[in-house]
Amino acid sequence: MRISENIIALIMNRSVTCFSILLASSLISGCGKTDEVMSAKFETLQGCLSAIENSSGQKLKPITDTTTEVSGSLANGKAFGCKQKESGTQGTYFEGWYIVTE
Repeated sequence: MRISENIIALIMNRSVTCFSILLASSLISGCGKTDEVMSAKFETLQGCLSAIENSSGQKLKPITDTTTEVSGSLANGKAFGCKQKESGTQGTYFEGWYIVTE
Protein backbone atom coordinates (compact mmCIF):
# COMPACT_ATOMS: atom_id res chain seq x y z
CA MET A 1 0.00 0.00 0.00
CA ARG A 2 1.42 3.37 -1.05
CA ILE A 3 0.98 6.43 1.17
CA SER A 4 0.52 9.38 -1.17
CA GLU A 5 0.53 12.12 1.45
CA ASN A 6 1.84 12.16 5.01
CA ILE A 7 1.03 15.15 7.20
CA ILE A 8 2.05 15.18 10.84
CA ALA A 9 0.68 18.06 12.92
CA LEU A 10 1.86 18.81 16.41
CA ILE A 11 -0.50 21.07 18.34
CA MET A 12 0.92 22.26 21.66
CA ASN A 13 -1.56 23.75 24.08
CA ARG A 14 0.88 23.70 27.05
CA SER A 15 1.93 20.08 27.05
CA VAL A 16 2.47 17.00 24.94
CA THR A 17 2.01 13.65 26.61
CA CYS A 18 1.86 11.02 23.89
CA PHE A 19 2.51 10.77 20.19
CA SER A 20 1.25 8.55 17.42
CA ILE A 21 2.61 8.17 13.92
CA LEU A 22 0.99 6.30 11.08
CA LEU A 23 3.80 5.04 8.90
CA ALA A 24 3.51 2.44 6.13
CA SER A 25 0.21 1.15 7.49
CA SER A 26 1.76 0.49 10.91
CA LEU A 27 0.75 2.35 14.02
CA ILE A 28 3.57 3.15 16.38
CA SER A 29 2.64 4.75 19.70
CA GLY A 30 4.70 5.96 22.59
CA CYS A 31 4.39 7.96 25.78
CA GLY A 32 7.18 9.80 27.48
CA LYS A 33 8.03 12.83 29.52
CA THR A 34 5.84 15.90 29.25
CA ASP A 35 7.02 19.11 27.59
CA GLU A 36 5.74 22.33 29.13
CA VAL A 37 6.04 25.88 27.80
CA MET A 38 7.21 28.52 30.24
CA SER A 39 6.37 32.08 29.15
CA ALA A 40 6.41 35.69 30.36
CA LYS A 41 6.37 39.30 29.14
CA PHE A 42 9.40 41.61 29.21
CA GLU A 43 10.10 45.30 28.53
CA THR A 44 13.25 44.65 26.46
CA LEU A 45 14.61 41.96 24.18
CA GLN A 46 17.80 41.69 26.25
CA GLY A 47 15.74 41.28 29.43
CA CYS A 48 13.77 38.49 27.78
CA LEU A 49 16.90 36.62 26.64
CA SER A 50 18.64 37.02 30.01
CA ALA A 51 15.59 35.75 31.89
CA ILE A 52 15.31 32.65 29.69
CA GLU A 53 19.01 31.87 30.08
CA ASN A 54 18.91 32.38 33.87
CA SER A 55 15.61 30.56 34.44
CA SER A 56 16.43 27.56 32.23
CA GLY A 57 20.08 27.34 33.30
CA GLN A 58 20.96 26.71 29.65
CA LYS A 59 23.05 28.66 27.11
CA LEU A 60 21.06 30.07 24.18
CA LYS A 61 21.82 28.99 20.61
CA PRO A 62 20.01 31.55 18.41
CA ILE A 63 18.87 30.65 14.89
CA THR A 64 16.73 33.72 14.15
CA ASP A 65 18.36 36.94 15.36
CA THR A 66 16.64 40.23 14.46
CA THR A 67 15.79 43.39 16.40
CA THR A 68 12.21 42.17 16.91
CA GLU A 69 12.70 38.41 17.35
CA VAL A 70 15.32 35.98 18.61
CA SER A 71 14.60 32.27 18.60
CA GLY A 72 16.48 29.01 18.50
CA SER A 73 17.38 26.22 20.88
CA LEU A 74 18.74 25.92 24.37
CA ALA A 75 21.94 23.93 24.98
CA ASN A 76 19.71 20.92 25.84
CA GLY A 77 18.05 21.06 22.40
CA LYS A 78 14.70 22.47 23.57
CA ALA A 79 13.28 25.54 21.79
CA PHE A 80 13.08 29.14 23.02
CA GLY A 81 11.96 32.47 21.62
CA CYS A 82 11.52 36.18 22.34
CA LYS A 83 9.28 38.17 20.00
CA GLN A 84 8.13 41.77 20.00
CA LYS A 85 4.38 42.21 20.42
CA GLU A 86 2.14 45.27 20.37
CA SER A 87 -1.15 45.71 22.18
CA GLY A 88 -3.51 48.65 22.53
CA THR A 89 -3.78 48.11 26.28
CA GLN A 90 -0.31 46.73 27.07
CA GLY A 91 1.80 48.75 24.61
CA THR A 92 4.96 47.24 23.10
CA TYR A 93 6.59 44.34 24.93
CA PHE A 94 8.54 41.15 24.28
CA GLU A 95 6.90 37.78 24.78
CA GLY A 96 9.42 35.16 25.85
CA TRP A 97 9.03 31.40 26.11
CA TYR A 98 11.04 28.21 26.38
CA ILE A 99 10.27 24.51 26.64
CA VAL A 100 11.08 22.40 29.69
CA THR A 101 10.69 18.64 30.00
CA GLU A 102 9.09 17.36 33.19
